[in-house]
Parts: sequence; C-alpha cells; structure tokens
Amino acid sequence: MPPYQQPPYQQQQQPPYQQAPYPQPPYQQFPPHFPQQQPQFPQQFPPYAAPQAGRRGGVGRGLACAGVALVVVAGVVAGGVGLLHAARQRVPVRGPSAAGGGAWEKVTEGLTAALAAKDEEAFVKPFAAGATKEKQRLVFRNLVRIPWETARWEPGLTIDGQLTVDFVHQVKGVDNFPVTEQYGWKVLSAASGPSPDPVAGPPPGIDEVVTEVGGVKDSQGKDAGFGYYPAPWDAYDELAVRVRDHLVVMSDKGQAAELDRDADVLARAAEDDLAAWREYAPAPTGERRGASGFFVVLEKDRDVYNKLYRGDGKPDDSLEAGVNMPMPAADGSKAGGGDLLVGGSRIVMDTTGSRFTGDQWRDGVTDIGRHEMAHAIVAPLLTTSGGFDGKGGPHDWVSEGFAEYMALRGKDSLARDELDAYLRGIPFDGQLPGDSGEFYADDADRRTANYTLAGDALRFMASKHGDAKVFAFVAAQYGQPGEYEQQVTAATGQPLGQFRAAWAAHVRAAVPARR
Repeated sequence: MPPYQQPPYQQQQQPPYQQAPYPQPPYQQFPPHFPQQQPQFPQQFPPYAAPQAGRRGGVGRGLACAGVALVVVAGVVAGGVGLLHAARQRVPVRGPSAAGGGAWEKVTEGLTAALAAKDEEAFVKPFAAGATKEKQRLVFRNLVRIPWETARWEPGLTIDGQLTVDFVHQVKGVDNFPVTEQYGWKVLSAASGPSPDPVAGPPPGIDEVVTEVGGVKDSQGKDAGFGYYPAPWDAYDELAVRVRDHLVVMSDKGQAAELDRDADVLARAAEDDLAAWREYAPAPTGERRGASGFFVVLEKDRDVYNKLYRGDGKPDDSLEAGVNMPMPAADGSKAGGGDLLVGGSRIVMDTTGSRFTGDQWRDGVTDIGRHEMAHAIVAPLLTTSGGFDGKGGPHDWVSEGFAEYMALRGKDSLARDELDAYLRGIPFDGQLPGDSGEFYADDADRRTANYTLAGDALRFMASKHGDAKVFAFVAAQYGQPGEYEQQVTAATGQPLGQFRAAWAAHVRAAVPARR
C-alpha cells in the first residue's frame, strides 16, 4: 500500500503491493489535530498502508500516509504494487559462492546461535577487525532489543562478487510469517584468497572473513533495489524499542523522548483497528489472515526516513507523512492459488509533521496510527503484486479509503467537516477518486481531496449496507483485484455505476457548493 501522507493519514523476496504514503495535512488549522501538509511519495511496493507494492498517500488529512509499499525487491508503484514488480527484477545470479562453500553455512549458523545466546563476541567473530566489526557489534546490540519469534541467517549465492545472505526473521506478535532482509557481504575465505590482514591473519578459529556488510549492490556499486535493507537495526547506532500489546515501536535512541510520548497512543490506535477487524472482517481464507500486530519506526530525519528499507533511498515526497511497507513471506509455498504471500508490514512515520508537533498531537498520532495500521491489517490478504505498470492491484480509492475510514471511525462529525473543508475549490466530477485521473496527485489540495473522498465513499457504503459489507469488500479487493465490479455489487446490491451515482449525489448534498 502506498505510504501515508501528511496529513491526512494518511523484500530479498519480491516485495508485495505497497501502499502509498500517508499525506501531510493540507490545512494547518483545520481540523486542529492535523499537522501541516507534507508531500507524499508515490506508492511503493508496499508503503503506508500495507504489503503490496508501495503506494503513496494522499495529502488529505494527513498529507500522505502511504498504504502498501513493497520496497526492497521491486520498484515503486502506487498502492504498493510497483515495488513487488521491481522485486522481480532480480540482479543476475553468477552461480553458487565459490569462496568457502559450506563454510559460510557454518558462519551464518554461528550468527544465529550467537543471537539466540545473546553472545556478542561470538556474533562479531566472523567480521573483519575495525569498522566492519564495530558496526556489527552495534547491530547485535540492536537486534537483542527486538522480541523475535524467529531470527536466523542463511547464505545465498554470489551476485556480482557479493555473497548474498538472508536474515530470515519474524517479530513476535507482529508478523504472520517470517520475512527476509537481504544483505550483500564482501568476503574472503581461506579457499579463495588472503585474509584481510596479512600480518595478523584471519580471526582466531575462523578462515572465512566478512570484510564489508551492506545491501546487495549491482555491478556499478549502486543499490540493486531489493532486499529491504537497511532495517532500523542497521540504520541506527542505538535503537530505543518499546513493546506493547500488538505493537513494537522504535526509534533512534536520540528520539527516545518522542517514542515514550507516542508509544501508548499508537498502542491504543492499534487496538482500535484490531477491535474493528475482529468484529467485522470476514473469516480467514487458508493461510491468509489479517495482521495481528504492527511494527512502527518513528523518524525525524527525512533522509533516514527515505532510506529505511529502501537502500540508497527514494525520491523525497514532501506530501508524505508515513508509509506502510508489506514484506513477502520468506517461504511463499503457503500462498495457495496466489503468487504472493505477505508475511508482515513495516510502518515508518515522519515525526516532524503537525500530527506529531501540534497542540492536538494525541489526535494527530492516533489519526496516522489508525490509517497506517489499517493498511498493515489488510496487507497479508494480497495475492498479487500487480503488473509492472502499477495496475492489477487493489484500486487506490479502496485501499486509501479503507485507511481513512478506519482513521475516522467514530468521528462522523469530523469526517463531514473535512469533506466540506477539503473539497472547497476542488472540482468534483462524480467519479470515485483515481478512476478518472491520478489518485496520488502532485497538488496537495487535490491529493487531500482524493483521500477524503475515498474515505467518504466507504463511509457511505457502510451507512447504507453496514460495516461488515465494507470489510468484506476491501478484503475481496485485496484478494482478487480483478473482480472489482462484481465486488461492488456484492457489497451494495447495485452495479458499479449505480453505486457511484448514489455516492456522488450524497457528496453534492453534503457539500452544496459541489456540482
């Protein structure tokens, strides 16, 4: 799903559909709890919203919170589909690693055992003395702060002179299945060449030496565009981590005060979304079920924000306030009839926006939290990443509308005020947002209007047919995006055109200036 925009709310394996980022709020003073707008990045595969290729979020209330953004292995596409596509464009494999053979399995098994035993010296043993070893020492100290269900390293193949290594991991209470971050190691082995230090020789008791750790690079030395590197444990020298029911939230230690302030507010937002999902969502199908928890990173440095899970980083979208990035499961064999199985999502939020800095920050943090977590809940229902053109995934208005609908559940009066405020001066053609133009518009007012209209369309559906119909419609769209018109009819009892016309009449009645 695309990332979340400011405000409104707004994979080594191939990334799933990413939701577009959540937008920054367009109007600084209205409503009071919305921060000022920030541009948003197009959907990634997947960001603010959930695990399809990432999507960029609209400007609306939050300016942009991206929904689904599949980041690592793929390109960037609205609604999260694009990233997954990119993920499939894998760097050419040069063949099995000739340096060390099974020795690298022993090295990676040693890392796995060392983390489980919380043995720092055993963990850093394979890394070359100096900067590489000291950086991995910091990584280890970060990793032991995370509540793992599964955490192991597995050697892969040689790609352009690098040994690819998969960090297969599952965060307890968050991920439905293990997911993978992929590293590119530069290595030396007793079987292939001299140690990095001809005088000192290799570390005691080990012939294989890892001289450099990073994301997988292409033949030009640039980030290859897949792997979900860097994760927070790679990006920060010291992580601050807070664990709540259904939530693991973290930041750089330097932002720990912000983290402590926001953790319980985000935990309440998580419970709000999960309670609604438990009450109204359709029964799970096979191995696919909604997310049961959330992984959130709070970041104030925009450069770091743009690089998390994206290697060298993505172009900055000032309208984006947050993003949800779904990650494919490390083992996709349980995908069933679909070609994609999302293991979990990663949410990143920009804490410099007004949602976090305004006087009504609790409302703002709740808003973006509910929005991004809604994307994350439905991300595991994705069965396809869509096409390389960004099409073939859930309709943007459905994915962003669901996130907005969840963000404002129980706040109907505010939703009506926003509809009136954000549509002033914006032409309304009676179409569902994105059906006759770009949903993630570059213009902040237009993007905000699209987010607001999308949320209103699902709120209108719920008012006429009930919440359970909305949840079933959204779940069906994520599972079978090509059956859109049939799904609208199943939810409303009306053909698409009739539903659209009834909703447009409702908008015009609610906002009399709209014609």
